[in-house]
Amino acid sequence: MTIGQFAESVADVGQRYGGNITSWGRTDAHSKSVGGFAGDPHTWWVGADMIYDAGWPPMVELSMYAKARGLKVIRETHHDHYQPLDIPAGAVSAYGGQTRVLA
Repeated sequence: MTIGQFAESVADVGQRYGGNITSWGRTDAHSKSVGGFAGDPHTWWVGADMIYDAGWPPMVELSMYAKARGLKVIRETHHDHYQPLDIPAGAVSAYGGQTRVLA
């Protein structure tokens, strides 16, 4: 999934469920400083955190809607995290035809 495709998919979810993006792209250093890790989806600009005006959407419905748009949703304590279905779990040093050294 490209950054553009990811942005369109996340925007679609946000518009449907009254969502607000609280975090998107990050450097490895910033990701580590906020509890993430080098090479997480945010550092590839295909990770976004969302909160909602009307409270949490039902997870089963939300997950199905997101999956139909190529997204995985992970419910965390204060937000939902979105990432592409095809990004590997853990620290990623290669994605979408690009590679990089993790800091």
